[in-house]
Amino acid sequence: MSLLWPERIALHIGPEGLRLAHKGEQDVACATDWATSLAALPALPRFARVHVSVADRHARYLRLAWPEGLKAAERQAFVDHRFQTVFGPGPWVTQADRGAWGATCMAAALPGDLLAALKEWARTRRLRLAAIEPAFAADYGRNCRRFRGDGAFARLETGRVTLGVWRTGEWRALRSQPVAQADGVAAAHCLAALLASIPPEEVLAGGTLHLAGARPSVDLLPPGWACAGLEEAS
Repeated sequence: MSLLWPERIALHIGPEGLRLAHKGEQDVACATDWATSLAALPALPRFARVHVSVADRHARYLRLAWPEGLKAAERQAFVDHRFQTVFGPGPWVTQADRGAWGATCMAAALPGDLLAALKEWARTRRLRLAAIEPAFAADYGRNCRRFRGDGAFARLETGRVTLGVWRTGEWRALRSQPVAQADGVAAAHCLAALLASIPPEEVLAGGTLHLAGARPSVDLLPPGWACAGLEEAS
């Protein structure tokens, strides 16, 4: 292939292993450290563009409310401080939603040692890291333009549910939690718990839970809520 048109390759850092999408799918189990895991991946064409998604098990999420008077130049320091306060010193590599409007936004963090290992792997293999995204943020970004009105988005992966709730276009709550089985029932229970954590003056009377895969029974959803598969969003 011409170097003017480098190949696009997808790499998913999963909960328990790595999945490389290139000439089919190839799986590699997680080793004791990220560098060893990445080194076990097969050779790739030089200068290929690699899009990396990172499972929610390894990521951290926060719903941030911007303090009044905070200057744009001070936002990154504020985001870093909030993640260190909630999740410990890390080190974390943090990013807030640049396209968010209003008083709140979604922010995500990835382990600093994972980012360092990915950059060294790409340098050694002469690859290009086109994007490194936490899975929930990436999936929400691909689908959010199809959502209408108040609602929630849930992402399921092995052993975990990650769910965010919004009202009038702004995030009201985010949660990523381990579960015994990641399915529609777990998503419904997570939604109910998340709604219970929202202050009464911000509570949602109802909305749509957007979910890929099996949906929960209607009676498991909070009152006023419905569930729609992502393929049904409009």
